[in-house]
Amino acid sequence: MAESRSVTHSIEIEAPASEVYGLVADASRWPVVFGPTVHVDLLEHGPSEERFRIWAFAKGAVASWSSRRQFDAENLTVGFRQERSVPPIASMGGLWEFRDLGTDAGGGRRTRVLFRHDFTLAEDTPETLRRITEILDQNSTAELEALKNVAELGVPVGELVFSFEETIEYDGEPEPAYRFVHDCAAWPERLPHVEAVEVTEDVPGVQHMEMETRAADGTTHRTTSVRVCSLGERIVYKQTKLPKVLLGHSGSWHFTKAADGRSAITSRHLVMLDPRQVAPGGLAEFRDQVEATLKRSSRTTMEAAARTAALGSPTATPAP
Repeated sequence: MAESRSVTHSIEIEAPASEVYGLVADASRWPVVFGPTVHVDLLEHGPSEERFRIWAFAKGAVASWSSRRQFDAENLTVGFRQERSVPPIASMGGLWEFRDLGTDAGGGRRTRVLFRHDFTLAEDTPETLRRITEILDQNSTAELEALKNVAELGVPVGELVFSFEETIEYDGEPEPAYRFVHDCAAWPERLPHVEAVEVTEDVPGVQHMEMETRAADGTTHRTTSVRVCSLGERIVYKQTKLPKVLLGHSGSWHFTKAADGRSAITSRHLVMLDPRQVAPGGLAEFRDQVEATLKRSSRTTMEAAARTAALGSPTATPAP
């Protein structure tokens, strides 16, 4: 029988325990709160339990698995267990605990967070143990530090994190539109706001992209992203190098066929603003500006993809 092992990481945070618990309990926000998390699909959700599928970084590579979680809002704990672990892990689960440490000298609440992983290995060798422990150390430390950074901003996370989406319909098939968005290396020739793109796809369906775009005011911005592509249906992404005004940005493209024979592209965004980059009292206005900018960029891409799909050619040139 494989030996069960346990690893615990901890951190102290200057914020109320209930608020820190809330950041962990809401997995829908993880892609913009936690650096290692690329995307989360909620499969089932109830007041005390949920299932989700997650895509996350593990030493630079993207891994995916499904987990169940149990919530105890009264005792401020979140338990989790992977339904089917990815080899060389045979099983993995654990517990988040949020302990109220009382008030600090300034009267603010303090919390100790304990993040425990219990696991067994399918390949129980010293090298495998070292590698898995290293991944857990790296990701757990990054997640706890991110949790601390967000919780200590002093602004309710609901004012910083927001989402929106936009859909356009067109006459044509979903596949050419999907291919247009998937083949991002060709965007500089196809999209007026894209200056340059470098993309690698060492693992089929997982793209690492670096892109330079030009804003309406003429300034250029360079971002890096990871994209997970589900052939013909969906592309999810997370920006890993962000504009300084954002703490997180992730999103997805969806390609669907309607009953009337038309097709649709939907662009979804999840964003976290950095309040330290915003003038006092200007958060709502800044949020509107960020949403308008991202919508403009997405709509340009969707319209070009739809025109390409309507023409039936993945190399059609979009109008400016």
